[in-house]
Amino acid sequence: MEIVVDDAAQHAELSALVRHVRRHVGKQAGLAIAHLTLHLASTSRASVSPDLPGVGLVKWNLSRAWQLPDDEFRSAVRDMHGKVITVMPSVMAALCDRLGPSSGVGPRLVVLSGEQFTPSLRERIQVTFDCPVTALYTLAEAGIVAHECGESGTYHVEETDAFVEVVGDRGDPLPPGGVGDIAVTPLVNRAMPLLRYVNGDKGAWVDGPCGCRRPGPRLRLLAARTQHALVAGPNGRGVRKIDLAKLCRQLDLSVSRIVQNSDEVVVEHHDSHPATDFQRTAIAAAVRSLMGADLTVRMLRTARERAAGAPAADPGQVLPAFLPSADIAAWAHDVLRRQGVLAAVLTGSALDPAAVSRFSDIDVTVVIDDDPCQERWYALAAAMNQHLATLRVNVTEVAGLVRAPLVTCRLLTERHPVMGTLEEAGVTWPSVQDLTAEARFWTQNAESVLWTRLTAADRQRTDPVRDAWLASRFCLDALRYRLLREGVRVTAARHVLQRAPEFGVPDATDIRHVFAVSREHRPPPTPGSPEADGFLRVALACVRWLGRSL
Repeated sequence: MEIVVDDAAQHAELSALVRHVRRHVGKQAGLAIAHLTLHLASTSRASVSPDLPGVGLVKWNLSRAWQLPDDEFRSAVRDMHGKVITVMPSVMAALCDRLGPSSGVGPRLVVLSGEQFTPSLRERIQVTFDCPVTALYTLAEAGIVAHECGESGTYHVEETDAFVEVVGDRGDPLPPGGVGDIAVTPLVNRAMPLLRYVNGDKGAWVDGPCGCRRPGPRLRLLAARTQHALVAGPNGRGVRKIDLAKLCRQLDLSVSRIVQNSDEVVVEHHDSHPATDFQRTAIAAAVRSLMGADLTVRMLRTARERAAGAPAADPGQVLPAFLPSADIAAWAHDVLRRQGVLAAVLTGSALDPAAVSRFSDIDVTVVIDDDPCQERWYALAAAMNQHLATLRVNVTEVAGLVRAPLVTCRLLTERHPVMGTLEEAGVTWPSVQDLTAEARFWTQNAESVLWTRLTAADRQRTDPVRDAWLASRFCLDALRYRLLREGVRVTAARHVLQRAPEFGVPDATDIRHVFAVSREHRPPPTPGSPEADGFLRVALACVRWLGRSL
C-alpha cells in the first residue's frame, strides 16, 4: 500500500480554517488554534505553519487527561483559555457533561466540525465556555467544504476548494429551495480524486444575498437522511453507520449494533472485556450530541455470535484502554496459576490510570525458582503479550532481583498481587549501600544519554511528548533513588512527586510540567522550541542533583 500525502490540500484546508477563524476573532497577530480529540490512538502534537506566520497549531488528545480527578481535569483544560478550539460535536458534548456550566475555561472561539449536531448542544457550549460557537461543514475526503455564516446561520461554500451540488434521487441538480443530497467534488485533494461524492448529508441552496454581503452560493444544512440512520431521535437526526464506525475506531470498541427503545438507546458490543468508564462516557455523549440531550444511553456487552458447530474464535489482542488493574491481575492469575510460579505482581502506571502515557507498559513481574532462560518462559511471556497489548512480562529468579535494588524496591512498594507473595518467595528490601552503588552507575549513564539527546543535530524533528516522557523517566528514577536513600519507602510516581520538594529537588514545578506533557495532561509544545528542549534540561539538572548527593 502506498500512502500519498497531498501538502497542497492540507495547506488549503488550514488556510480556509484560519480565514474562518479570523472572520470571528479579527486579524490581530498571534493566533493559537487547538484541536481537541478523545481518540484513544491519536497522538498529541504541535506545529507552526511556515506559510501562515503567527499561527500556532496543536492537536491535543484528551483521553489520558480524562482519567484525572475532576479538579485536576478542570485545571488541565483551562490551558485552552484564550485559544481557538476546533472539535467534533461529540467530543464537545462529553466536555460539557464533564465540566458543567460556567467552566471558567474561556476560549476565544469554538469551531465545530466533522459531525452533525443539535441546536441545544450549541447552547450548552455557550453556557459552559462563555464564548461564541461557529461551525464548518467538513468531509474527511474533501476537507473544509463550507463555513457557517455568523449573520444568517447558512453555510458559504469554499468555492476554491470544492464544487458543491444539491442533487435529487437521479443525480440531477436541484434549484434553490429544493431539498436533496449534497454532492461534493473536491478541487484540491489530488491524493484521492472524487467526483460528485455523496455521503448522505442533506441540504438545500439558499437564494438571495446574505446579510454578511459575501457573494457566492449558500447552503442550508439539514439532518442526514433518516433512512441512512440506524436509530433516529425526535429531532429527525440520527446515528448512521459511519458515525458508529468512527466511534468504534476512536474508542477501541467492537460495537455490534445500536437499538432504540422509547427514550433509551442501547449500544451493544462484543469485546472480551467490559467497557471502561471513559468509553461509556464518550459513547453516551456522542449519541446525545447526534440525537438529543434527553436520551438515556446504556452500554450492553454481548457474546460474539458464531456459526453453529464452528470452533470458538481467538479473541485476539486486547487493547488495554485504561483497563482496571484488578481485571489485568485476574487475567494474569488465570494464565500463571499452573506454571510453577512463586509469586507474580503488577506494577507501574497500570495501577494509576491518571499516570498512563502512550509509551506506558503494563509490567508483570514473575518470580520463579527455575532458570528464567528456559524456552518455556520465553514462550509464556510471548503468549501473554500477544493477548494484551503493551504488556511487559519480566520472568526472574530471586537472585536476579538482588542485582537490581531499585526494581526490588518498586516491586515491594507499588505491587498489586497477582499470585503468591514476594516475601514468601524470598524477596527482601535492599540495603542503602546497594542502592547507592547502583545509583552512582545509573547517574553516569543517565547524564550521558540526556546530554546526547539534548545536543542532537535534529532537534527540530523530535517528538516533544516523547522527550517529555524520557525526561520524566529520568526525573522519576533520580527522585526514587534520593527518597529511598533518605528512608522514604515510596516509588509510585504520584507519591514521589508529592514528597520530592521536602528534599530540595530543583525545579519541582518544572518537573511536574514535564510529567503533565508526557502523559498528555497538557498540550505539547512545538518541536525544537525552548519549552520542548527544557524538558531534557530539567531532567539533566535533576540527575546531577542526585549525583551531588551520592
